[in-house]
Amino acid sequence: MAEKTEKKSGNQIVKLALVLLAVAAIMAFVLGIVNEITKDRIAEIAAEKTATAYANVLEAPTYDEATDFTNDENQTITKLSVAKNDAGETTGYVAETTFSGAQGMITMVVGLDDTYTCTGVYITAHSETSGLGAKAAETTAGAWRDNVVGATEGTALAKDGGTIEAISGATITSRAVVNEVQSVIAAAKSLG
Repeated sequence: MAEKTEKKSGNQIVKLALVLLAVAAIMAFVLGIVNEITKDRIAEIAAEKTATAYANVLEAPTYDEATDFTNDENQTITKLSVAKNDAGETTGYVAETTFSGAQGMITMVVGLDDTYTCTGVYITAHSETSGLGAKAAETTAGAWRDNVVGATEGTALAKDGGTIEAISGATITSRAVVNEVQSVIAAAKSLG
């Protein structure tokens, strides 16, 4: 009798394992199909968001990617482009960066004019605290990010001896954004 129970129990485990394997295979197949269907649209939305960010920080007819810039020690700058006018003259620089904030990684686009002065910042992704660090990503007129416009080499938060006031309750996020602007300035200057 005990032998029959063991055999029955063993068969149930095998059946359950096969059912679990079948369910997992079906789900993987469905996820693969959904990924295939949506990947082009996701890429399109990401490209639109990047184009909006570029135009928001430094509008130019063309942006030529630079590859020979000096990145900071943390390698936070993922792309640096030279903005050019219709005559092919450099009008500034736009950088895509990913760096650590207070709650996680922040992805930001920074614009500089041809004198290495910040023309704008645009945060495209973040995990900062809502109502605090998230204020750095606000794009409405008079938002905190407007304080960074005009920043030049050496600009810092007021708490660090500079002129830019931190977001109340979000000093770490504010400092990270201002420091990243400084990294972008240094990278743009390294292009010569």
